[in-house]
Amino acid sequence: MRKKLLLFIVLAAACICPAAAQGIVVHQTDGSMTIIPSAKVDHISLVEEEDTYVFGTWHLGFWKNGDNVIKFDGTEYMAFAGKEMVWGGKGGDPDTYSVKFYPRNKYFVATNVNNRSDVLRWYVYQQKEKLLVLRDGEVYRYFYRTKEEADKAIMEKYPSHTETTNINTILRYGGSKSNSTQTPMGKHFENRHVTTDDDRAWLLDASKEPNMVAGLQRWVKKTVKLYPYGDPVPADVNQHAIGDCCACAVLASLAYLYPDFIKHIITDNGDGTYTIKMYDPQGQPVDVCISNKFLCDSNGTIGQVTGKNNAVTWATILEKALIKWQTLYKVDEGVEGIGTENVAPLFTGCGDSFAFSPNSLHNSEWKLAIDHCLAEGKLCIGGFNVADLPCGKLKTVTGHAFTFMLADDENSLFVMRNPWGIEDVDGKLFIPDERTIVQTIDARIVDPGAAAPFLRADLKPYSPPKFVRRSTDIGVSPRLLNRHLTHPNSTELW
Repeated sequence: MRKKLLLFIVLAAACICPAAAQGIVVHQTDGSMTIIPSAKVDHISLVEEEDTYVFGTWHLGFWKNGDNVIKFDGTEYMAFAGKEMVWGGKGGDPDTYSVKFYPRNKYFVATNVNNRSDVLRWYVYQQKEKLLVLRDGEVYRYFYRTKEEADKAIMEKYPSHTETTNINTILRYGGSKSNSTQTPMGKHFENRHVTTDDDRAWLLDASKEPNMVAGLQRWVKKTVKLYPYGDPVPADVNQHAIGDCCACAVLASLAYLYPDFIKHIITDNGDGTYTIKMYDPQGQPVDVCISNKFLCDSNGTIGQVTGKNNAVTWATILEKALIKWQTLYKVDEGVEGIGTENVAPLFTGCGDSFAFSPNSLHNSEWKLAIDHCLAEGKLCIGGFNVADLPCGKLKTVTGHAFTFMLADDENSLFVMRNPWGIEDVDGKLFIPDERTIVQTIDARIVDPGAAAPFLRADLKPYSPPKFVRRSTDIGVSPRLLNRHLTHPNSTELW
């Protein structure tokens, strides 16, 4: 039986040193030879031909999932050696897997020898002399023989422009503008219902409850504590059962940038009702009055956004006002899946916005853009098109909206807060200077409109207030969590 010789760990790390005093010499059929210093050799394996149909070291160039393309630089690699495989270059020590091949189906199962729950079930979608494509569900990973070949793969997926520090140039790379010549609210609000006197009366009548959403079944009276921490803070925004993550991210952005504006637009009437200053589709001011009854499930558990420990806060008030506004004007089909540029104008009267798409900016340009826009008081909301990428304590989620904030430390470009408010970091994802993460980000930047005069003068990184978790605290509903798992490629944000 013909055998193949694998210098396993050495080939994976590409450690070649012909000048070594002692080493292992591999003579190849083309007459060339490779010398590996023996001090660097972990072990040598003789591999039977039937053990494998994928052999050697392959460097990851990029992977694709539908239209989403993530560029790597070849540092990450897989080294196949018959019944063993090493996956390295991801940071930390390489992971070793035991491998079982199924040649008839071009399929293999790899099990992490140190973590038996880590199991890969991948197909060999394509295999050529210098290209290996592995399929994992809908994800296709493209590997190349050398790090250099991998690094050069699909270079067009990088930003096509030369990296710059000129913020005016960077901003010109934004697109998908939403401004309108018909209404200050933005093009989404063009040719919509015009407010009548009867409409104003209905909006001002707190007894007129809005439509129920998200399968919630009851309006239940709750005690309101508008500002648990003295001023509005992002920690007051924790999404539960309603799929309006963009609205939650906008509210957290307002708390981060404009806490006094929030206090300005909410009036506590002292009788269990609250009046909120808002704008109609034509950009004209309208007052919306709501009661202290909030959407709950059949058990009376609140499903709306709340503060920590289920506190009903200003965020709960503004979310209900949003639901009541949509009940009358019907600009969107309810509030679930509503976009950032369709939420902010209801409170600020301005729908001018633009967007950055994934792969549109270099890493340094992303930081400059976000820092600049936050300094200008713009509401910055974004998301990811790849899930489960580690960013500090938390991981990325797709089909979901996050609030951009200033970086906490020199190791982060910026912070993106998940409105689920999870962990003691209150939902903060620390975005590292890693293009495999940064290039998955998109952003929607919205002008602040009426909020502009209230921009806080001491803008700095967000430090969550101290809070104690309780066993009764509401988390994110299984319905929303399951949707993120079952609709990973959805462009609708929940």
